[in-house]
Amino acid sequence: MNSNHIRWKPKSEEERQSQRLQQIKTVYLIGADEKSLAPRLTAKSWIVVDSNSGDILYAYNENQRREIASITKIMTFYVVQNICKTMNVQTNNTYAEVSLQASLVGGTTANLLKGDVLSIDDLFYGLMLPSGNDAAMTFAENFGIYAMYQNKIKGKNPIIYFVQEMNNKARELRMTQTTYANPHGLNNKNNLSSAYDVAKLCNQLLKDDFFKKVVNTKIHFCTIQDEEGFTRDVMWENTNKLLYQGFRGIKTGNTSVAGPCLASYYQSNNRSFTIVILGCRNQEDRWSETMQLVQWCLSQIQ
Repeated sequence: MNSNHIRWKPKSEEERQSQRLQQIKTVYLIGADEKSLAPRLTAKSWIVVDSNSGDILYAYNENQRREIASITKIMTFYVVQNICKTMNVQTNNTYAEVSLQASLVGGTTANLLKGDVLSIDDLFYGLMLPSGNDAAMTFAENFGIYAMYQNKIKGKNPIIYFVQEMNNKARELRMTQTTYANPHGLNNKNNLSSAYDVAKLCNQLLKDDFFKKVVNTKIHFCTIQDEEGFTRDVMWENTNKLLYQGFRGIKTGNTSVAGPCLASYYQSNNRSFTIVILGCRNQEDRWSETMQLVQWCLSQIQ
């Protein structure tokens, strides 16, 4: 796999101290002149990968293991999708029921209630657009049963086996820095990945048209049936605000430990990039820094 390696430009001790205090990362290509200076980023690690070939174009701390917050849900999507394909599940007319446990999960939510019933297709949107932790738990509970069936296990927690399946898929994709501990990405010291591993997973899912459609959707409407048989219409808005000028979405993430994160897909003319930035200084920086990286990459290949 081809890679343009990046290194720090040598600095004086005074400059290094100033740099550490400001927590600003400035990276240079080996042998490059000042025109090749990368944008200054607050992200703790980042990577830009060719979406078609998987080649690393530019990166910083790309193998650093970090919590990745709701970017975890990309793997939740992948596992459910694979189970549905294996079992020939028609996701548009197969339904999942929300448990009390799933409805009470904290953090970002799709506002699902105990006893709600909705299609698997709609649940995918509830997982990825509003970043529903309740949707993630509903998937894990319903599809973890499949993993239990495969392993001939009875009377156990299906979530445990769903997470086990997440880790199995990570190994299959050679995500060597990744271990999952839950399906939603809430703070957990064992729920870890790296910018490079996330990029690998994104590129795998970008082969799927339905995934690309979901993550590039700004607003999704659906009808949910509650436990008493009544229906209500809901609207989910994508937490990803970078859905324009060539950016075609993937997933946001943010917790107190992981910090603001963003995995993005950019396509323009004959070029397509997968960009992952982890641990930004604040919410707004993840948008601007992703845009800066794309603009800089385009300037380097022209």
